[in-house]
Amino acid sequence: MKQRVAQLKARYQQYSVREKRLMTLCGTAFCCALVYYAGVVPLDNMIKNSQATLKRQTETLAWMRSEIDKNHLQVQQLKTNNPRSVVENSAREIKLPLNDVRQEGQTLSFIVPRVNIYELKNWLREINTASGIRLDKMKLTPVDHLSDVKAEIQLSWTKMA
Repeated sequence: MKQRVAQLKARYQQYSVREKRLMTLCGTAFCCALVYYAGVVPLDNMIKNSQATLKRQTETLAWMRSEIDKNHLQVQQLKTNNPRSVVENSAREIKLPLNDVRQEGQTLSFIVPRVNIYELKNWLREINTASGIRLDKMKLTPVDHLSDVKAEIQLSWTKMA
């Protein structure tokens, strides 16, 4: 092995100055290429992947915000002194029959024997927006093959001090 190294040194010493400079230049170019492809390219790929992840996360966040706006988060503050009368008057306005109405503290339970599911959803959203009364529980039972259901609903509210 030592002989081989000695032969390479002797051979290198025999090269002209021009050839030595050319070999040094090639070695430098090889080292630069090695640093670029072993260090810079992987870092660049990691940066691009991170940017893509951030873009996906911002798109997901924008989608979540649009879903919140579209699907309407419930109002938390009560805007009326008599929630039961608000619910009963609102139901009377849209000709929605309420059966078995019970109020226990800050909850109101009732049954709607037959209502269109989309009408019910809009009515509950309107009740929440107008008065701050929130939907607590709801049990839906299909009445027919259309969009009509029997609904057992429990609404609740909290009074702010």
